[in-house]
Amino acid sequence: MALNSLGYDYYFGGFYFGIDFVSTLSILSEIPFVVDSLSSVVSGEGGSTTEMMKAGKAGRVGTRASRIIRIVRLVRMVRVVKLYKMHNSNDVEMINDTLEPTHVGKKLTEVTTRRLILMMLTMIMVLPWLQSSSLVDNSYNFQHNFLKHLHQYPQNYNKSGQLTEADFRRQVQFYVRRSPIPILYLEICEPQEMNGSVWPQCNTTWSHGMLRRWARDNTGSSGTSMKKPRNGLKENGVKGSRERAMSVAKRSKHRASEIFVSSHVGCYEAADESAQFGGIKVEGPTGGGRIDRSDRNFKDRIKSPTCLSLAVWSVRSQERLLAGLAICKTFFIMVVLVSASIFFNKDAQLFVIGPIERMMTLVKRLSQNPLDPTNLDSNTYFEDEKRVRDQGYETILLEQTLERIGQLLQVGFGAAGAEIIGKNMNTDSGKLNPMIAGKKITAIYGFCDIRQFTDTTECLQEEVMVYVNKLGNLIHTATHSYYGMANKNVGDAFLLSWKLCDGCVDGFTNFADVASESQRMAANETIRCQAMNGAARTKRQVTPSQMADAAITAFLKCQIDLENENADGCLTCYASYDAVLCRFGRGFKIHMGFGMHVGWAIEGAIGSDMKIDATYLSPHVEMSDRLEASSKIFEAKLNMSHWLVNLATPDLKQHLRPIANIRCEGVPVPLLIYTFDVTNSDESFGCSTSTVDEKTKVQPLVDWNDAEFKSIQRSLHPRFRRTFVNAFQHFLDGDWGAAKRRLEFCLKYKDTDGPSKYLLKFMSDKGMAAPLEWDGTALFGRLLDTSLAHRLPQGFRAPLPLGFVQHIHGVCVNIGTVLAQTKSGLGGPGGFR
Repeated sequence: MALNSLGYDYYFGGFYFGIDFVSTLSILSEIPFVVDSLSSVVSGEGGSTTEMMKAGKAGRVGTRASRIIRIVRLVRMVRVVKLYKMHNSNDVEMINDTLEPTHVGKKLTEVTTRRLILMMLTMIMVLPWLQSSSLVDNSYNFQHNFLKHLHQYPQNYNKSGQLTEADFRRQVQFYVRRSPIPILYLEICEPQEMNGSVWPQCNTTWSHGMLRRWARDNTGSSGTSMKKPRNGLKENGVKGSRERAMSVAKRSKHRASEIFVSSHVGCYEAADESAQFGGIKVEGPTGGGRIDRSDRNFKDRIKSPTCLSLAVWSVRSQERLLAGLAICKTFFIMVVLVSASIFFNKDAQLFVIGPIERMMTLVKRLSQNPLDPTNLDSNTYFEDEKRVRDQGYETILLEQTLERIGQLLQVGFGAAGAEIIGKNMNTDSGKLNPMIAGKKITAIYGFCDIRQFTDTTECLQEEVMVYVNKLGNLIHTATHSYYGMANKNVGDAFLLSWKLCDGCVDGFTNFADVASESQRMAANETIRCQAMNGAARTKRQVTPSQMADAAITAFLKCQIDLENENADGCLTCYASYDAVLCRFGRGFKIHMGFGMHVGWAIEGAIGSDMKIDATYLSPHVEMSDRLEASSKIFEAKLNMSHWLVNLATPDLKQHLRPIANIRCEGVPVPLLIYTFDVTNSDESFGCSTSTVDEKTKVQPLVDWNDAEFKSIQRSLHPRFRRTFVNAFQHFLDGDWGAAKRRLEFCLKYKDTDGPSKYLLKFMSDKGMAAPLEWDGTALFGRLLDTSLAHRLPQGFRAPLPLGFVQHIHGVCVNIGTVLAQTKSGLGGPGGFR
């Protein structure tokens, strides 16, 4: 114990320390002089036999318990010796082949051993006290021996012949009063004198009635249970006595097991205690031997009169007590076994079965909905499970690993890869099959791009990964808060999606769709979008218009959060980098552009068995990229297609303004572009719609009439939006003079407005007169291409896809910036011309 206390911090004062301490003390019971001293102290000089017997019972119980404890110690010592031999063995192969017990296995074994020890000790300590010998004395020695005394009292005990009837009455009353159990029937025989060879007969002077009266006198309630017999009154011998006794028991409604019968047979001479002259004899009254059962007169002699005394006692209370003890014993064993089963199952459930069940639940849940949260809510765990999760057991680590793998699958594949995760989780073959056919869906696509990314990468070097991840966290957090999903990260750009449904949405799937108000209302009535968890972490269904509102609000929050992080947040540190100061000067801020569109796409995986990427393939995804690219031209941070605007709630348009009406390659109808002007970056924006309402316990839906949307435009002049809309309408109608005047007013209201500057420049390049073929779209659509291409070298003036033109333009501008910083290059400080 001393060595264990020094070697193990957890030993002293623990469970096994107590077991070892008790087992060590139990050795004292094996030392003779200690046992003698304890016996003398317990019994004392006047100790009674009953107390000694009780002390002996308790001592035997304690001895058995101590032996069990010593056996446990012995088993532990054998285990320690075994481990010691393994540790010092030279057989390296044996050591390597021996599996090291797991942490959870050790813990489960230790807990099970403790519970078994406690269960055995409890049963050893309690069961002896539930035995009949512990609480009920079944010997009835007093009743039997004193009846013999009464039987012989008027016979050979009365040698002098001076014992009177009063003396005998006092003996009977003492017998009834002293007995702890009530008497039912009593008859005592006084034999008559010998009459030759005639068998002696009992004197009827002491009948049961007389003895009953004696018993009731001066004995309290001890003799009140005695009753008069009804049967066997005329029978002699043993048979008559038994019939009388049974009739009394029957009258008292006692079963055979609830009575105790004591009897004595034999007539004794008063002159000699050892000489019997009565009873059942083979020979005459003075003969010696016992009756021979083969004697033909045996039955007659049994019925013949003889000296017989008999007493019947009620042991009903003892029997009931014994029955109660038996019930208690059975119940105690049941409680012990049930408790052991509960605790053993609890341990197995806590350490092994629970984690396995949760892992299976996670796998099934991911197979049904691969985008479900992989980690369970902490409120679903019991307190014991919460404590176990912090102990580092292997089953818990395996469960947490599976949760992380599920999270990595969701993060890696995104919403587009949900079908791959679900189908592979739901298969029984155990074989991975990433090559699964795609699925057509309708969704809202958001594309955002980091400005000046190439230059920033050169300045930040290794830190650029943290830089991109901070921006990614900002974008993804806002997107997920409004039911969206991050889909793809391509270095300086992020693709987000808000899935509406599988298949098509009439009016909002193809470029040729009209996207009318009636189609929007019909879609809201027939379609329910399965929203991602959002802030509430609970499943809910919304209409397509509500999903569009949430998507647009998410990108508004991205803009505002980006401005706030630039001003006083995690992005302010990059403005103080030496390389950034050298390249961009003071006042460096991170800018991003945003584009949004709605339409169909093929959701699936691209690649091979060695590497796949889950994404969306569709010209509508490319359209969101084009809209983001147009934000560089119009200098409007958020550009949206008219299909998306028409899908959203009509109240949205009070905050929007159209900035362009263009034709794009592959799009058969004109594309009307809208923007949302954000002039004030309120930190509280979105708190009411991106968090859970305390009263309703759900995430509120977007309401465009909410004051927070007006608040982020409060610095905008009240006439600005109306004036620009009128100018834009004159521009489309070909009345460029009126458009110019109104656009100049817009610049007075907001001198940094990019769309106003762009339209004025466009009209100025055309001589402020609309071409004859002007329809408000055709030339403007071509201008989108040429506006990028006019800055490229002459060799790149050939018609090219818009996406490729934009990519080349970005590369050229970045190269020009680098050359400008080195004060040398091909095209001067302005870059390529």
